[in-house]
Amino acid sequence: MDSEELKYFKKVVEETGLTINWKLFEKRIKELEEELEKAREFRRRMADWKYIESRPEPLKTALKVLVETGDLKKVSYLYSIPLDTLNEERIKARIPIVVV
Repeated sequence: MDSEELKYFKKVVEETGLTINWKLFEKRIKELEEELEKAREFRRRMADWKYIESRPEPLKTALKVLVETGDLKKVSYLYSIPLDTLNEERIKARIPIVVV
């Protein structure tokens, strides 16, 4: 979460009258970002890059974005690839689903 996002979030919290322990919040956000990066690295290591590179466009790019984001639904939507087709390709490309 960048500083602009944090400022906006703080403003929304203040407007709603909620109380937040900001130090703990920022610690948890940092931990989450670290976990997301670990998941991304794991997907990168496990992916079959030769298979990914052999796929036609836009599937090749979609699989690369999937490795980076892990978001099957969003990638399916962005690249207009049916979810079941993209998931079958994900399996063939050995891109794991990582739950954080």
